[in-house]
Amino acid sequence: MRPLQPRERQMVAIGILVAVVLIFWFGLIQPVIGGFISRAGERSELLDTYKRNERVLAGISTWRAQADQQNMTATQYSIVAPTKVLAAESLKQRLTRLANTVGGSVQNMAELPSEGPDGWVRVRADMQLTMSQLYKSLNRLENEAPYVVVGYVSVVADRAVQTGHLATMDVRVEVSAPVRSNQPP
Repeated sequence: MRPLQPRERQMVAIGILVAVVLIFWFGLIQPVIGGFISRAGERSELLDTYKRNERVLAGISTWRAQADQQNMTATQYSIVAPTKVLAAESLKQRLTRLANTVGGSVQNMAELPSEGPDGWVRVRADMQLTMSQLYKSLNRLENEAPYVVVGYVSVVADRAVQTGHLATMDVRVEVSAPVRSNQPP
């Protein structure tokens, strides 16, 4: 083999230097710098998670107070009864009292299968009411606890056509309400 010319030696030396620099870069510097960068990203994510968790923990006392308030007012939004049958009877009695209080009359009352989630009762009442009695009864249903959901109201005013003025109307109302057991768990 012949000896290398000085120019060739420089090229080989530059090639070896470039190879050493590349090996040094990819073998040592880039993994170290990449590790710092990835750990900085993870640290930033963890700090964001920590701050979010601090906000959540700071809100626990507020949420506890709201939950206690909801537990105290739960009876306003549900019928308290040991069984669904007794809750339906309670709802029927409420509708009967309501019609009698405003001066109307109840023609028919029936419990219907609940269309909502479990723990609800639904009752249909057929009543005879005047327009003002209907307004008063719906207003009382809306504003008196336990609050109920009026799912259906039908008004038939056939007598008004016959007599020429507004008379009693046939009103059908479907009302539903959640049931809360007063039995200890």
